[in-house]
Amino acid sequence: MVNLSLQTGHFPVDWKNAVVHPNLKKENSEPNFANDRPLGNLAFTSKLTEKAANNQLHSFLDEEQLFPSGQSAYRTYHSTETLLLKFKNDLLLNMNKQHVTLVVLLDLSAAFDTVDHMILLQRLQHKFGISDTGLKWFSSYLAGRSQRIIINGVQSDMFKLEHGVPQGSCLGPLLFVLYTSKLFDIVRSHLPNAFSYADDSQLYISFKPGHMANETTAMPLIAMQS
Repeated sequence: MVNLSLQTGHFPVDWKNAVVHPNLKKENSEPNFANDRPLGNLAFTSKLTEKAANNQLHSFLDEEQLFPSGQSAYRTYHSTETLLLKFKNDLLLNMNKQHVTLVVLLDLSAAFDTVDHMILLQRLQHKFGISDTGLKWFSSYLAGRSQRIIINGVQSDMFKLEHGVPQGSCLGPLLFVLYTSKLFDIVRSHLPNAFSYADDSQLYISFKPGHMANETTAMPLIAMQS
């Protein structure tokens, strides 16, 4: 079934229906929607097929060196630790030059739910070179998804998902990284330092304090990017 799905570029409709159990992000949080983390339960065959596609896509991106250079999520030999080490090292180097560093930390709200499918497919095709059956498979994978929510044993009606990548899926996080890869192209044309782990980004620029020209240049740049 997995091979047939990948060879024909078709992801069966029955594999796209998710059951969501809202869980609190932290144990001691108040039980409200803002503190819920929606985790979707998907069919086993769905996740198995996703895993196969994820492994092939990941290998392709690694071999062709197509991963966004400033993104540390879901990459071999990259992690939150390597990102923090890079950030700390840059701060120390700037301090050695007697520079101060202006930092903006960004965190997208409901980031995985905001993915536009058409933009993602265009990015896969034009930026990462995925075409023909591969692109057809991703289009089929994203289209026609639905989910229902269960709270205290009570089920909601099934409703369609027009945007976003599936919560709790194997492939969703990697697709989100590719979807947001354009961010680095835009930011780096104005700001030299921009790094992310999934939807958490750090933008920073250094300058010599007390030098009016440097401060005047740095402030608008960092404000524009944030």
